[in-house]
Amino acid sequence: MRIALVTKPDPRMTGLLRYALSLHEELRAQGVDVALVQPTPPPAWMARAGRALGLDAAAFFGSYPLSVRLDGAEICHLASQTLATLLLTGRRPPAVVTVHDLIPHLVDDDPALSLYRRPVERLLDRVALRGLRRAAAIVAISEFTKRTVVQLTGYPADHIHVVYRAVDGAVFKPLPVPDGFRRKYELEAENPTVLYVGSEDPRKNVDGLLRAFARVRARVPTAQLLKVGAPHFAAERQRLLGLVDELGLDSSVRFLDHVPDEDLPLFYNAASVFVLPSFYEGFGLPALEAMSCGTPVVASDRASLPEVVGQGGALLDPDDVAGLADRIAGLLADPQWRAAASEVALLQAARFSLARQAEETLALYRALA
Repeated sequence: MRIALVTKPDPRMTGLLRYALSLHEELRAQGVDVALVQPTPPPAWMARAGRALGLDAAAFFGSYPLSVRLDGAEICHLASQTLATLLLTGRRPPAVVTVHDLIPHLVDDDPALSLYRRPVERLLDRVALRGLRRAAAIVAISEFTKRTVVQLTGYPADHIHVVYRAVDGAVFKPLPVPDGFRRKYELEAENPTVLYVGSEDPRKNVDGLLRAFARVRARVPTAQLLKVGAPHFAAERQRLLGLVDELGLDSSVRFLDHVPDEDLPLFYNAASVFVLPSFYEGFGLPALEAMSCGTPVVASDRASLPEVVGQGGALLDPDDVAGLADRIAGLLADPQWRAAASEVALLQAARFSLARQAEETLALYRALA
C-alpha cells in the first residue's frame, strides 16, 4: 500500500507543516510506504495574473491547488482541508483529508472575528468545502472539529475519524532553563512569567488576556507577560499595542515575533503559567506543548480546548476577565499550587503521542485499501 501525503509548499515551519512532517516520519518508522508530496506549481500565466491582482500565486495555489502528481499512490492523504480543491479536478485514488478547523466559516458573519481579507479567499474556501464532500474519509483533529464538519458540509459523521494531534515528547518536555537563554531574551528568573504562544488572530482573545493581565499586575507587580509568535494580523497587532499602552503595561508585556523552533520548549519551561484564552480552536496545540513541558495551563472552556486540556489545566470562560485574572494570579502566588498543576499537566499530555496519531491514521488507510 503506497500513500501520497500531500502538504502545502511552505518555507515556514507552521503547525500544518509540522503535522505532515511528523506523521510522515512516524508512518515510515512503522514500515509504511509513504511519500511526502507537494501540489504542482501554477503555470506561469496564472502566476502573472495573480501578481496583477496583488496575490502571491505560488502561495495561494499552494493552499488551494489545482493539480498534484501522485505517482501511482493507492491512497491520497491531503494534510489540510484547503487542499481539498484537488478533489474537484480530475480522478484521484481514495482520498483522506485532515481537517484542522473550519473556523473561518464559523466566524464569517462576525466582523470582529472574520478572517477573510479578500473575496477570492472566501470563494476558494467554499470550493474546498465542496471538495471535502468527495473525500473517502475525513480525519478531524478533535470532536469539536468533527461536529463543525458535519454542521457545515453535511458529510456523514460515520466517515469522520477523530485522530488527536500530538507533539514530540523528546522535544517538548520538562527542561532546565539555561542562564544563556534568560540572558538572550532578558528574562529575570525571579519575575513570574505568563506565556501566550500564537498569533494576534482576534479569535485567540489576546485582548482579553491583556485585560486580565492588567488585573494580575495589580496583585503580582513583578509579573511579566510574553506573547510569542509571528504577527500575521498587522492591524490587530497595532490595536493590541495601543491597548498595552492604554492599560499601562508597556514595561511588563513583550511581543517576541520570530523565535527559533529550538527555543520554544525553553519558553514553556521558563513560564510560570501558560494561558490560551481562545474563543475558537480546532485543537489548541500550544496548550498541549505547554502541558508536555509541565507548565501549568489556564485555557478557555470553549471549542476543542476541554478535549485537549481535560483535567490537565484550568478551563475558564474566556469572556470572564476577572476569573482569568484570579486563576493566573493565584497560580503565580502559590508555588505549591503550581507544582501540583504541573503534575496533572504532564499526566494529561501523556495521553497524546505521535506514535498513537500514526497508528490511528494507518488503521484508517487499511480500512480504505
